[in-house]
Amino acid sequence: MTAIKAAIANLKGGVGKSTTTVMLADGLAYFYGLTVLVIDLDAQANSSQMLLTERGVQQASDQGKGTHHLLKQFMDGRATTAGPFIMPNAVSLEELRLAEEQDERKGWISALPSHPQLRLHELTLEEEWYSRSGTPTTLSDALATYFGGSFSMLDSLYDVILFDCPPHLSPLARAGLSLADVFVMPTIADAVSTWGTKQFSDWVGKFIAPDLPKRNFVLVTRFRDTRYSRQVLTELKEIYLKDRWFGPTIPESVHVLNAMDRAAPDSYNTFRGKYGGVKGDVRRLAERFSDFLSHRTGTTWQKIRD
Repeated sequence: MTAIKAAIANLKGGVGKSTTTVMLADGLAYFYGLTVLVIDLDAQANSSQMLLTERGVQQASDQGKGTHHLLKQFMDGRATTAGPFIMPNAVSLEELRLAEEQDERKGWISALPSHPQLRLHELTLEEEWYSRSGTPTTLSDALATYFGGSFSMLDSLYDVILFDCPPHLSPLARAGLSLADVFVMPTIADAVSTWGTKQFSDWVGKFIAPDLPKRNFVLVTRFRDTRYSRQVLTELKEIYLKDRWFGPTIPESVHVLNAMDRAAPDSYNTFRGKYGGVKGDVRRLAERFSDFLSHRTGTTWQKIRD
């Protein structure tokens, strides 16, 4: 079976892309027993830090792991597969770790992490490419071809591949978007985020996926249950993005912030202990995303935990 590739993306920063990536990875691995790979294409490395900790991100880089090392292979003209650059254990949930120790794996998360060095590699690559009369579009196409080839061997190893994309449209970001089967678009229920989300939706629909509406999963994050927020949410569903599939609203909560703070690379927590008061929201997110894929692609997963 070919892995489902989902790009978690929006032009607007600060809308919870990395948090959504981690919650979705945990939810799919925990409730459905899926093997998930998180590919971090953002030089801010937020999802990598949430999964591995800051120290873990640096350790991965020191071991030659990460998207910045893979990008350097492209810059050096070396054909390769992505496997050697992946951190095989990005699991923070105790239940997944214990099942693995008992040789009864029930869900797993690996990561192709990012690192701040990625942006420096990007800048060097862009300067060299454009100095040879290349364009952003030809660079994006070349990167998509290269990454598509390097990721092809992963299809049989993972059920889901999540691309955590940066909040801009650099050639690297565009390459990631072009590889996606579906697009997860987090946003906030306010005017500025709605505007940015609509811009991003229009651009992706024009240049990446003309059939975007049927491939688009929209998630409203950091939701405050106020009259204003409910009004914006209604406008998103009935006007701006009326033909999209919406996930559950994710509340603004200290539980979400705490869940993203892993103590150490070798520390684990139970699902209940990690997510506390938002554990039901993570479950609903995984369920709704599963329903979306079943409806759109025919892919059906069975829950193994409640």
